[in-house]
Amino acid sequence: MNLRKKKRILPILPILLVLITAVHILSWNFRAFTDWYRLKLFPIGTGLMARLSGLFHSSVGELLIAVGVCLALLELVIVPFLLLNRKKLPRLRFWNRKLLCWIFVYIYGTETLNCYMLYHATPVEEQYFDVQADYGVEELMAAYTYVVTKANELSGQVKRDADGAAVYEGTDEQLYAACRKAMQRQGQTYPYLAGYYPDPKPIRASHFMSQQYLLGIYFPFTMEANYNTVMYPVNVPATVCHEFSHLKGVILEDEANFFGFAACVESGDVYLQYSGYLSVLGYLSRQVRASVPEELRSTLPAVNEQVQKDDVFLTEEKWEQVEKKAVLSTETVNQATNVFLETNLTMNGVEDGIRSYSRVVRLVICYYAKKA
Repeated sequence: MNLRKKKRILPILPILLVLITAVHILSWNFRAFTDWYRLKLFPIGTGLMARLSGLFHSSVGELLIAVGVCLALLELVIVPFLLLNRKKLPRLRFWNRKLLCWIFVYIYGTETLNCYMLYHATPVEEQYFDVQADYGVEELMAAYTYVVTKANELSGQVKRDADGAAVYEGTDEQLYAACRKAMQRQGQTYPYLAGYYPDPKPIRASHFMSQQYLLGIYFPFTMEANYNTVMYPVNVPATVCHEFSHLKGVILEDEANFFGFAACVESGDVYLQYSGYLSVLGYLSRQVRASVPEELRSTLPAVNEQVQKDDVFLTEEKWEQVEKKAVLSTETVNQATNVFLETNLTMNGVEDGIRSYSRVVRLVICYYAKKA
């Protein structure tokens, strides 16, 4: 009986591996196929996965990672025991090997179908903007001026707590609903953004996440949009919309940054709008310093004091909490994260790696140029 089951089950694994790999190869070589997949097939399976994981308030992906780490540590204890009890070793090895194979196929499949393939979809600039436009200093200054002006204006309109921090007036559920509505509105212009969005998930290990300088994270194997609960609150809406875009097959980080910005600034919610403008302000500011001559920079509007205080990842108080709870140094954790991100991006065809995040500047310029 067991042998017959083994013969029926195990051949499925190589077949699945071949199919997943074949689809991955297709995505690298046929952009039209990847675009069709993202628009037509991707929402079906991922929508189901997102609904299932959405039944749980906590992040299922974070839980699975924690379980995986615990099992790996447990293995360090079990292996010596198995070596001392060789009679039990063959049978235990078989079940462990089979389980590991299925886990590998699941991770490989979800990472490929829900992430890696989508790096090869047609970029948003090619689909919706003028990719041939030769934007320069003038257009950069115009976009920067508009963003700074709006941020300065909105900084005085958002609600603040006793410490002066910008906070949302409603509940977390109302904020999530506002973000979902903002993204669904983007679906009217960008069809692949239409449809169902689950609630975003707060990450319990947000202190460790802060050491990685991560505002949010997308788990392809559970289809969840997760966000850092320790970061400065006004970052939340743009981050949630950024991660929501990943749920719709937007994997390039500059494009996710752009959709996080666009969804927020086009919403009717002042808090979301402020979050959207702040989310791109740093990228624009760095590009202005690098590209605009000093004599021209002096003509640009200044960021007011309140915006400067709000345009932060973590407050000093939160950083102190993070460092107190740290097991490893923040520098070590951040370096490891950067190496992982750089490797992941370059392996998937993003030649400039982490630097690609800043390409959102070009998209913001395109956005305002199209509206002009």
